[in-house]
Amino acid sequence: MDVDVLVVGAGPAGSTTARFCAGDGVDVLVIDRRKEIGYPVQCGEMLPHVEEMYTIFPRSEQLEELFTVPPQLVDGESDHVDLVSPGGRTYRCCFKSHILDRRSFDKHLAKLAVDAGARLETDTSFLGLKDDVAETTMGPVKAKVIVGADGPNSRTARQAGLRNPGLRYPAVTCQAKGRFDPAVKMYFGNVAPGGYAWTIPKRGGANVGLGFDPKVFKGSPREAFDRFVGKLDCTCEDVTMGIVPMSGPVPSTVMGNVMLVGDAAGQAMATNGGGIPTAMIAGRIAGRTIRGHLKGTCALEEYERRWKEVMLGPLRTSVRTRRMADMVFGSDRLLGAAMFALGRRGLDRAIRCKGVLL
Repeated sequence: MDVDVLVVGAGPAGSTTARFCAGDGVDVLVIDRRKEIGYPVQCGEMLPHVEEMYTIFPRSEQLEELFTVPPQLVDGESDHVDLVSPGGRTYRCCFKSHILDRRSFDKHLAKLAVDAGARLETDTSFLGLKDDVAETTMGPVKAKVIVGADGPNSRTARQAGLRNPGLRYPAVTCQAKGRFDPAVKMYFGNVAPGGYAWTIPKRGGANVGLGFDPKVFKGSPREAFDRFVGKLDCTCEDVTMGIVPMSGPVPSTVMGNVMLVGDAAGQAMATNGGGIPTAMIAGRIAGRTIRGHLKGTCALEEYERRWKEVMLGPLRTSVRTRRMADMVFGSDRLLGAAMFALGRRGLDRAIRCKGVLL
């Protein structure tokens, strides 16, 4: 099979890339190994409001085009994030966000891509590259451009000679039934060594999860998760495990005719784990760059310059803040003292990917 563009992965990064490069004669094929787009859910489902994203990424433009979310895809709203220290002290930061029905949200993004002219094949895996031809479970696919949007363990990246994110945190999440405080909560300390646990309230319950630094905690992710959930008055459904890239963007996101987008490129915010906004911002840039490349107006490498202009500064700041936190994450006493020293203002800046030392 010959196509113009092969997109590997139909999450927010892949579907958004496909949406913005499909149509006008550009033949785009999106493949995803899952039988159902959006399931299982492997994230906290929290999407910052547009005004928050302009604050985090002030060089971005026309974000309303990406993040105007249909009401039926929203399971809750939150105006605050409560950061809870190891000793139980709570620092409340104003931060407006939608709580998504991620299962439906991903389907919505895939539909936008299909409506734009892309083709979608589920239950289809990328196996490797051979002589510039993608081997898949539906047969060989020859593409002018291949997009790796297949997560932090991206096989597309490895096959193309690109790097996966160096630091990847194990994460366990579930859909919990029960009564929860209406604010998003992030818990730090030995509940999730080197990372944090969360409860993100939504209709009928919450998204509950935990992620940690494997260098700090060598135990079982599921056992740590079960201990955390055991302290909550809830029942869990659809427990899943995933990986969150926390080391910042990979050194290069383009190699030959292959480009990386979203978690595959390490384009996640290291101080809060958020990857949906960055995946979609980069996906739009990737899609538009691909269209220009196929029309002969720009090289694929232009993608790297464009996404870095918008996102690299905040993402690098986020990584620096995480590295500073690593110095105290091994001790609940030091972590609590550091959170107290930063105070609400410093912690507020951290979750917005801004420097905490003025």
